[in-house]
Amino acid sequence: MVDGTNGISGGFAEVMDVESRAQRFETACGDGSLVWHKWGSGPALVMLHGGSGSWLHWLRQIPVLELRHSVWVPDLPGMGDSHMPPEPHEVNSYADIVQSGFDQLSGGATPFDLVGFSFGSGLAGRMACRMPGRVRHMVLSGANFFPPLPIPRRANFVSLKRIDDPAERLKAVRNNLQVMMVKHDRNIDDLAIHIYNVDTARRRLPRVSFSGFPTLRADLAQIKLLGRLSAIAGADDQIIGHDPDGHREQLLSISPDAQCHAVAGAGHWVMYEGAEGYNQALLRALAD
Repeated sequence: MVDGTNGISGGFAEVMDVESRAQRFETACGDGSLVWHKWGSGPALVMLHGGSGSWLHWLRQIPVLELRHSVWVPDLPGMGDSHMPPEPHEVNSYADIVQSGFDQLSGGATPFDLVGFSFGSGLAGRMACRMPGRVRHMVLSGANFFPPLPIPRRANFVSLKRIDDPAERLKAVRNNLQVMMVKHDRNIDDLAIHIYNVDTARRRLPRVSFSGFPTLRADLAQIKLLGRLSAIAGADDQIIGHDPDGHREQLLSISPDAQCHAVAGAGHWVMYEGAEGYNQALLRALAD
């Protein structure tokens, strides 16, 4: 349900400005292509967005990071502008599509920094396992480090699939943003609603088994990074729970040298709701 006139930008200057500086690339994905955007120059940095998202999840990080890095952001398979991956939809084949695409674009064997958000954190963990000696720093955001538990049903979540009326859909989008992504109502602005609306309308990938972090703990125990593992989360994250200290303890039990940071006043989509604090923590993690 992307507006045919305004498209992804929706007429928002912030989106148009960032998008205008991007180079667009395509690599193989099933019967179609995986769409990549690249900004800036310098050491390579790959950023993996969350479920039902696209490069737009990183809208408020790209202008800062492109001054220091070559920032590579794919629309993950079955989301954004990328095509569906082939079946079966499992973590290794999914990671292979992203890894082989990045190797093709970067020339292969290039060391890089890796940042993942939510769904993208689980994928980042598996990619780092598959690419030993390649990942310098890995930063995971909105990731759950507790042993896997059944994902609770969210009583207030509204399915968007059967809503045809645009006004009703936008009401449901706002509701779901507060349930899943942005904790404080004052931070749900028109741009956040637009991004969530266009991204959820473009998701074609069905729910997959590795989206709930069942693989992440095992992967983290095996990863050999060139640099540091860091975790950044919103202190009020409504998906992984409001327990920054508990998550820190769980992560340190797996990786004792990891660094953890909780951004005050931010929920699950911490890089949007708490962009300033998130950017500061991210730059520190990547520079360590």
